[in-house]
Amino acid sequence: MDYLKILIPLIAAATAWFANEWRKRRWEEYHRKEDRYQELIKSLKGFYASSWSQEESKVLKNQFIDQLNLCWMYCPDEVIQKAYRFIESVHTGSDSSDEEKEVALGSLILAIRKDLISQKLLSKTSLKPEDFKLLTST
Repeated sequence: MDYLKILIPLIAAATAWFANEWRKRRWEEYHRKEDRYQELIKSLKGFYASSWSQEESKVLKNQFIDQLNLCWMYCPDEVIQKAYRFIESVHTGSDSSDEEKEVALGSLILAIRKDLISQKLLSKTSLKPEDFKLLTST
């Protein structure tokens, strides 16, 4: 019976430690995603703000692409797919209407919002290597 006096607190301490580490991991991943999403959203101005010079717009577009590439590490498939659809809609030579561009942007922002609200850890993906696109701004 003396071993129970040692074993029970030891198990309780180990369980508390694992739970704390799991919460810390979730919190850190949430902040990584939140930071990534903030930069992604800030750089959207490069696609819309007419007050930017062509060079400033190109810098912002490149920042968006860089952030999208980094999203492959932490963000769910839906966010990545919606971001690519948005880029396709605003790409030079695209025949997307302004309404289609707005819908693509709204879908991206909504996917980001849903991901942040869910606070789920990324555990699986259905993306394939060929889904990754090497993009450059024009």
